[in-house]
Amino acid sequence: MEADDLKSDWKSMEPVSRDKETLLLMLQENQHPVLKSIRKQILFEITSWVLFLIVYYSMFDGAEKPVWVNLVLIVSLLLPIFHSLYGYYYNKYLTNNLNVKLALEQLYNRIKKYALLSIISRVGFISGLLLFFTYNIHFTTAKYFLLLFLGVIILVQLVVLYRIWNSRIIQIRSCMDALEDVK
Repeated sequence: MEADDLKSDWKSMEPVSRDKETLLLMLQENQHPVLKSIRKQILFEITSWVLFLIVYYSMFDGAEKPVWVNLVLIVSLLLPIFHSLYGYYYNKYLTNNLNVKLALEQLYNRIKKYALLSIISRVGFISGLLLFFTYNIHFTTAKYFLLLFLGVIILVQLVVLYRIWNSRIIQIRSCMDALEDVK
């Protein structure tokens, strides 16, 4: 029943008319709209983190903290940058397979890895920032409650991020299962 509906919808769809040159331009790395927006985001993030790294040593008392705390901060700031660069690479080379089933399987496996990397990089980033900004602070009861509140907000963000990635993975899995049922 679903396959018949899908076939009738497919036949009734009219393709978007684009000339051959426009399609070829979209396939080039510099012209692809998704890759262009990812490049803009990466450029903005790298610029922001580099500016932060330039001023953190004096503005946020990085000079008064041990070298290992500064290194943890730098590594934790590199995590989202590497995550973005991997996301660009991931979207740049989605698939070169003409078989839809194999392409979906590749996408499923790659998106599971990317989702795990996304969550790990977020946890590492947040942990590094928290370590840096809470190192050598004398905690009072109010500061502990503020830290607990911040921890709850971070936990909610991580749960939402996990659910987003999980729903994407489930959608791809259901498409793969639907292709199996069509046989």
